[in-house]
Amino acid sequence: MSSPLPDAARPMTAPATPALVVPGASTASPGCGDLTASLRPPAVLPGPGAIPPDSYLETIAKRGYLTVGVRPDTPPFDSLTPDTNQFEGFEIDVAKLVAAAIFGPVDVDEHVKFHALTAAERISSVRSGKVDMTTATITVTCDRLTQVDFSSVYFRTSKAVLVQRGSGFRGLEDLGGRRVCAASGTTSIQRVVDAPSQPVPVPVSTVAECLVALQNGSVDAVVNDEIVLAGMAAQDPETEIVGQGPDDVPVAAAISKAHPELTRFVNGVLAAAAQDGTWTRIYNQRLLKDLKRPAPVPPPARYRD
Repeated sequence: MSSPLPDAARPMTAPATPALVVPGASTASPGCGDLTASLRPPAVLPGPGAIPPDSYLETIAKRGYLTVGVRPDTPPFDSLTPDTNQFEGFEIDVAKLVAAAIFGPVDVDEHVKFHALTAAERISSVRSGKVDMTTATITVTCDRLTQVDFSSVYFRTSKAVLVQRGSGFRGLEDLGGRRVCAASGTTSIQRVVDAPSQPVPVPVSTVAECLVALQNGSVDAVVNDEIVLAGMAAQDPETEIVGQGPDDVPVAAAISKAHPELTRFVNGVLAAAAQDGTWTRIYNQRLLKDLKRPAPVPPPARYRD
């Protein structure tokens, strides 16, 4: 049985969304321009049964399902729920919006197949064709842009630090010489490596390993996106989040450079979700409890063409 999408999940028409510049939220990066500028969506998305022939979208439609790489251990963004053996989370719902736009809103779960990936597998799985796209807490970076395309940004977060409550640590600046955990192949482990205070990086395969290491005292802290750490803190009330920076971490879907029409289609789905309230409904359902703050305005879309 298919799990229901949010009530407003009917992303069939992409609103005309101009490229925007957000004061105080610069995404320009030396050497690669505007990190978050993606491909402009079509003015009107083709609906189910009207997918353009001889396109990669038609390949997906004929296959009968969309393949999506996700993380199994980053609630409330992506997680595999042991009780149901189903993937749940904010990014899971984003992927289902795309599937619904291709196949229709009925029995969406039958038309999307999720593949659990480690952080290090997120880009390679897109490039190899193992998955059509990944919605797996991927930060848009210059290096990654040379390997894959990214959708419009659908979430902005900050890097932060998770420590034991009462530890006295206030951020990476206090963790010089201390062991700090983060998943391999992520911007988080790079943040630890680059920290001027020179903490000792402890790379692991999965985010869940970091929480266990913090709990058993083998590391002093965990670095990750604030939203991921909020999920950890919800699991262990003896931990707390410190050292939050500005919301300068853009999160988007990774898609093969060989399939720009899929990127444009996804961007149309995201634009519609931002405009019709679906994005806010998903935020309230999936993130409000852990982040404990009202839904922000959805990240404005930026386009490069």
